[in-house]
Amino acid sequence: MRNMKTLLRLMGAAALTTVAASSVVACGTQTKAPALDGKYATLLGWYDADNKTSKIAQELKKDDTAGKEKYSIEAVATLITATNFKNVLLTEGTAPDTGKFKAKDADAAAFLKDLGFTSGSTSAFYKAEEVTSITALSATVESTESGKIEANTGKNDFNVAAGTCQINIMDKATGDDPKSVKKYTIDTVKKDKLDVPAAVAAIVEKGNLALTPANNFKKDVKVLTSLPWADGKTKEKNLYDSLVKLIGDQKLVWSTTADGDAINKYPNDITTDVFLRVIFGEVKVVSFKVDKMPA
Repeated sequence: MRNMKTLLRLMGAAALTTVAASSVVACGTQTKAPALDGKYATLLGWYDADNKTSKIAQELKKDDTAGKEKYSIEAVATLITATNFKNVLLTEGTAPDTGKFKAKDADAAAFLKDLGFTSGSTSAFYKAEEVTSITALSATVESTESGKIEANTGKNDFNVAAGTCQINIMDKATGDDPKSVKKYTIDTVKKDKLDVPAAVAAIVEKGNLALTPANNFKKDVKVLTSLPWADGKTKEKNLYDSLVKLIGDQKLVWSTTADGDAINKYPNDITTDVFLRVIFGEVKVVSFKVDKMPA
């Protein structure tokens, strides 16, 4: 819609940088983990074959746990947590050496050495106890540092530039007292659509919006009334405030869909289609299918 594009241009696309993950533990003097070599990340299936391009996506996550409702931008951990270190790093010998394992290639041997496994190589079998330890390895995403967030004017949404996340390789996934073997940071890939409009639409009860002139809903005029939340609940309001804090006030313009879906809310004139645009901090009626507003 022309009005939408104009308003976005006027608003600008101010970018913010945020550290956003519910599991972030960093503060004070914590030492940042070293970057994982791209060759090793590719070996583990976390980078593309060029050893440079991350496969680790970012997503807008919602924590609606009572008392700590908030949005954050975090790395999608699926590729990390599904990694089978034995399968990607070791290769089994043939008879009569079935059940014995060497490093799959020179990069695998170098990475295993970096993790502390030194008994084998591409030409020598690893000790049985080291194979057992390699088999038990697991990995988790410990924290995320997102890239810069900026308005995506083409989609009336936000995108986030490539960021980083911290990976913790553990000696085992479950059981008593898992211990960290080594921590690394790796890149995350940029995301062109955070689906913020959908997140807002899920919080705001549009059905309770009384889009009438009596309530100051006029075309292109700021609405002073607050958005409606569920009766007797604060969760929705807390989540909305968290999203505003994460993205930044007065940075988002959206209609009920990308095409400007209509909400019919005028009494006695249900054929009048009214389009909503929500800007963080205000609500505007931006378009009508009739020239004259109903009384």
